[in-house]
Amino acid sequence: MQTFNPVYIEDTLKESNYLEVTSMIRAAAKNFSGKAKESPIWEDSAFNLTKNVVVYCAAVYGYFTLTDCYKTMLKADSDEVIENLKTILSKKNAAAIYDEEEKFNISCAIQYFTEYALFEDKFKSGVLVSATTFLNQFQDYNAAKIFCPPKAQLTIKSMDEIIDKGKILLFHVKNEALARSMGTFIKLHYERSVLNRLKYPNRKKDRMAAIIADEFQDLVSVGQGGSIGDDKVCAKGREANFFLLAASQSINSIHNSIGNEKAAKELIQNFRTRIACHSSDIDTIRNFKELMGQEDMEKTSHSVSENSQKTTRNFILGGFDSKDANINESISTSNHKEHLVTGKEFSKLKSFEAFAQVYDGVETKFYKLFLKPSFLKKRHTKHKKVLKMLKEKEPSLLFSRVKKLFVKRGATVASIALLFLSVNSYAFPNVCSVVNAKEFNSCLNFRYTLTTCGSWPFVRPCYRFTYMVPQTFIEVSPNAGSSYFSTLPGAAVQLASAKALPPFGTEHDDDTQSYHARTLSVPFAQIPFNMLPCGGTRMPKLCFDGMSEHVAEHWSTGISDKYQPKFLAWSLAPKACLIKGAATSATGGTDVSFASDSPMCSIKLPTIPSFPPSNHSACNGWGTFYPRMGSYNGPASLTGALMIASRMKSISSEVFRATPSSFGEQWQMIGPGSSSCFREGQNIGILDTVKNVREIGRITSGKFNGHLFVVWKPVSCTRDIPYLATSKAAIAAMKPMCAGLGR
Repeated sequence: MQTFNPVYIEDTLKESNYLEVTSMIRAAAKNFSGKAKESPIWEDSAFNLTKNVVVYCAAVYGYFTLTDCYKTMLKADSDEVIENLKTILSKKNAAAIYDEEEKFNISCAIQYFTEYALFEDKFKSGVLVSATTFLNQFQDYNAAKIFCPPKAQLTIKSMDEIIDKGKILLFHVKNEALARSMGTFIKLHYERSVLNRLKYPNRKKDRMAAIIADEFQDLVSVGQGGSIGDDKVCAKGREANFFLLAASQSINSIHNSIGNEKAAKELIQNFRTRIACHSSDIDTIRNFKELMGQEDMEKTSHSVSENSQKTTRNFILGGFDSKDANINESISTSNHKEHLVTGKEFSKLKSFEAFAQVYDGVETKFYKLFLKPSFLKKRHTKHKKVLKMLKEKEPSLLFSRVKKLFVKRGATVASIALLFLSVNSYAFPNVCSVVNAKEFNSCLNFRYTLTTCGSWPFVRPCYRFTYMVPQTFIEVSPNAGSSYFSTLPGAAVQLASAKALPPFGTEHDDDTQSYHARTLSVPFAQIPFNMLPCGGTRMPKLCFDGMSEHVAEHWSTGISDKYQPKFLAWSLAPKACLIKGAATSATGGTDVSFASDSPMCSIKLPTIPSFPPSNHSACNGWGTFYPRMGSYNGPASLTGALMIASRMKSISSEVFRATPSSFGEQWQMIGPGSSSCFREGQNIGILDTVKNVREIGRITSGKFNGHLFVVWKPVSCTRDIPYLATSKAAIAAMKPMCAGLGR
């Protein structure tokens, strides 16, 4: 196992190297927690704190790691930090150890920490949360072992050696959020080393340096003319013999990841050669249309007209007869400009077909490419034959294949059916409640694209699968201890201890709604969804992840969220926050922190003065998120139920640490009626008219039993071609198996 310290650079205090280290830390932090949509004051303040902490660690420790930076930030307002820096400058041999630039940087750090200690505690708390959210991940043993090693255990000391000796660096981390952020961090180190080829003439440039990045939108970063970024290395990298091959879903996905359209366009224009396969993304299509331009096309129009007088009706044959009739025919041609390629041509592209803008070093030309898959034995195979081969390789949908898959998973078809039937003995919602919803297939969103697996020369055709998996139920109920899941064994025990609390589910005349809420993994979801190629279900549990009854004092008052950084920022500009929430409500979506699944069950927590910092947006289309309490002020009870469910999910994930959370999640209402899938925070008007998120089922039934929502998680993987047939058969079998089951 290789180890690498991403913050250690020799002579950190010289030539503004500490600024490059700081920029890389903050770029990785943004990729970890998502692009900031709040006031830039928190990001700017976090950058300044990180910058001076790097100076401190370089001066005091010499060799330092991300763990050292984290520990220093926690004591940044103490006198110890200032005294340590002053001691370094007051040493007799300080002049021999540090040059003028290094002493100046240390003096500036002393001045900063002196001023930082005078800030208000609330402000320092907000800055500290922004600065340490990413660094806190390296308190984990496995992460610290790889990225925070002692100097003696450091195996990759510099990217210069990797590049100049032609070594290949492969990066793999299982933690999804950490993989994105550290992938960005290591990429920036590599790009810095490439640009240093121009800075230090003694480094040879005869060996090409290259980055090959799939799903480039997960790693993209821009410096916007200042710090190091992909835009800078693409603009100057050619002189350093550098090559970047980036594959992304669309141009729009790069725009979304960067969060700045102008910066994204500046980066994209550096790619002289571009290849675009089948796409429905408007920005990608428009980009190629405008680059390929228009040409004069000749258009011909043909018309025929007939004039007649003294017509008589023909009663035998029908129609009219006339002796004096004139027929005129006209043909005209005209030139007009048309785009060489349109969205229609993009949508018709087949597998291994693409439009390309190719730069050969002298000029740029446009082609329609017919790509050759690497598994072909004869490279001159015609494209029609390639497409025919792909169709022949796809097996028929046979139930026997599904049966073999079940047996491989350790179960027979009969036992699967029995497990589904046993669900009916429990009167609680389960995976069949989701499968039986008429919107199930649209929420599942099962898709596949052709790709290749393996490495040369043993490559083979495969499919890339993407779909959604139902993971977590969130229920909003009127009374403490009242639940859809009262017959679920583990949940029943938890609910029994909560019934002593007073009812909290009231709807007041002053437009205030109050509810209890709970989260729970979808029961039996692993049975049908583990038959699909990527899995993705939660570990089975028969208890609640989180219950509002177990944080009763906070749920009634919101007291434990009073020091939340985003809540404090919102309180300074409430109107701006609400406007921002309304602006994002058209598409929905919110900032989330990645959280993994846990076997823990909800237990009663003691009163906590302050919950851990949350990454959730302060406002969205459903209103004000903080404090995360059980009451909501607004005219619509459905909006209140949605917001309270969102708050409970956040507490279950970030306080109880039992509910997983990931990027790209979708919500669906299961009760009192089913709806289409929607994004958290999406405008309630759109949900009502388009997504069918309505309370009509609760009203017509006469039973005010609250609401039930399910959260879907996106998953993806690459599997061999036979998985397509078994996957389609498994999906087709879900509804018949669940017929009559599920509440």
